[in-house]
Amino acid sequence: MSLDTRLRSIFNTVLEIDASLPDSSLRYQETPGWDSLGAVLLISSIEEEFRIEIDTDRALKMETFDGAAQMLRELGVPD
Repeated sequence: MSLDTRLRSIFNTVLEIDASLPDSSLRYQETPGWDSLGAVLLISSIEEEFRIEIDTDRALKMETFDGAAQMLRELGVPD
């Protein structure tokens, strides 16, 4: 399963969003459920799924789905 597919599954589950929403529309404070608590839950779930640690600075910069995927690639998570 690709990085994007795994990540989208996390977003769908944690935020309880409709899977038909395009990835590009997923934005912090604009996507239902992606508020400060949703962000913490996302980070925790992403760390668990990909077996990585995300530092606070990176976590605070994660404002879009695409940004989250890019962050994972920068952390060395393979596609």
